[in-house]
Amino acid sequence: MIKLEISEDIVETFYNGVKGYIRLDVFSKKDKAYFTPEKIKEIITCEPRNFSALSNEIKKQRINNHKMKLAFIGSQEKSKNKSGNFNGYNKFSSKHESEYRAYTLAEQLNINVCPYCNKNYTYTVIDKSSKIKQKQYTRPDIDHFLPKESYPYFALSIYNLIPSCLICNRTIKGRKPFSTETHLHPYMDSFNDIHKFSTSKPLSMCERATDFEIIFDDKSSDTDLLAKAKKNIEDFVLLPQYNKHKDIVLELKEKQALYNEASISNILKDTEVFKIKGEAYLKGLIMGSSLEDKDINKRPLSKLIKDISKELELIK
Repeated sequence: MIKLEISEDIVETFYNGVKGYIRLDVFSKKDKAYFTPEKIKEIITCEPRNFSALSNEIKKQRINNHKMKLAFIGSQEKSKNKSGNFNGYNKFSSKHESEYRAYTLAEQLNINVCPYCNKNYTYTVIDKSSKIKQKQYTRPDIDHFLPKESYPYFALSIYNLIPSCLICNRTIKGRKPFSTETHLHPYMDSFNDIHKFSTSKPLSMCERATDFEIIFDDKSSDTDLLAKAKKNIEDFVLLPQYNKHKDIVLELKEKQALYNEASISNILKDTEVFKIKGEAYLKGLIMGSSLEDKDINKRPLSKLIKDISKELELIK
């Protein structure tokens, strides 16, 4: 839920790894003249703020959409030759140890929690111990922020590929139309800077889960960002999902009563390891999560725990 960072090295490695997967031989001579090596690089490395302009430019070329899908996504037919489904995004998303694949990108990005919901792990697990063959066990789902069926030319664009959890990508988002004009983009926007978790009633007045609802309060005054954030909240069903975690909020309230300033001071004074590691480390340990903004994407529910902990004045 904080803006994802990606290095120029990862972008360049991705470009060099996938540029050969695009099947340009399906295009006419006129279309090939448009898809120069420079244009292919522009498409593959296109940043979110440029999606709309580049998409409009490509649409003006009036290129056959079926050929576009065949080139950038790959054939939907089962085929064992290189001109069939083993090209485009289909090749990138398949398992293969010796070439650049989705596992390669996921391992380099090292995004361990879904940036859409901050609820589910998305880590990548590859067993490299064997000298003969790597075993690729799990990686994030890859969401096409702009759907590849509608924008096939962005099927292999790195900033259009969002490592996410299966629930957000396939179960909830599905084919809902997204754009940088209507929704927050994980590589461009930070949800954490726009909204914070809160409760419908002060927790001092709540004893049971039925006493309150988990809600969002505004942190930003930017109406455009707030409107986009609202669409993310609605389309990822965030409030109904998070209201399944009221137990976490009630546990934090109990920890507030148990670990007051006096008890924290005593632990820091009497325990050598916490003297060294400090108060912030101790409070993070008590809350069960890192409480710094920069670490929100490291563990599930970190934003909820951090925001409610602040509301309870467990942290500053």
